[in-house]
Amino acid sequence: MKAFIIALIFASALAYEEEEDGGYCLSHEATGAICLQGSTLADKLPQAFYACFSDSNRRGKGGKRGKGGKKGGKQGADTCHSFDDIMQWVEEEFTDDGCVLKQIGWMDAEGNHLEEAIHADLATLPEGVQAGLSEDGVAECVSSMMAEGAEKYAHCEAAYTEQEGAVLMDVFTKIAGYKCFMGQFKEACGSFIEAEYVEPLIMSLYA
Repeated sequence: MKAFIIALIFASALAYEEEEDGGYCLSHEATGAICLQGSTLADKLPQAFYACFSDSNRRGKGGKRGKGGKKGGKQGADTCHSFDDIMQWVEEEFTDDGCVLKQIGWMDAEGNHLEEAIHADLATLPEGVQAGLSEDGVAECVSSMMAEGAEKYAHCEAAYTEQEGAVLMDVFTKIAGYKCFMGQFKEACGSFIEAEYVEPLIMSLYA
């Protein structure tokens, strides 16, 4: 399980989350395609999505539950979920991500991340996108999220054994890394689109 979570922090290329598009009136598929253009991921991801999400391949797979059906869903800061419920939620929440990561070669069958393959793919992204990616920035984001979570759920510490607490801390650190890296990638993608396409278009209108 821990190796499965570790791999998730490298899922920056999955820019198809259901969030804002940066105000460009483009679909998430369109913005993702622009920021992945010319990279090895531009070829890998469509094949991975087909393998994981096409109707013929989806039959028999669990996939993510609806927001209301996840045991680990938000129920307020006062709720201390059991260790087993939390780990079950984590596995269910990231099942789809894990499938894609395996298909693009970023994670092996045992859930271990393949760092060499990951860095090789990220190195093929447009330079403008790469320029917006920073390990220090992700680290600062993770530190902030973990500090906030530690304060918010400090009352739950006694609900878990020392071993469970160590596992949860590791898992939550990796999830924070995943979310921070995804957020950074989306910002880098937006800045790239603005610099390479939006600004030149606006300038041409006033030329």
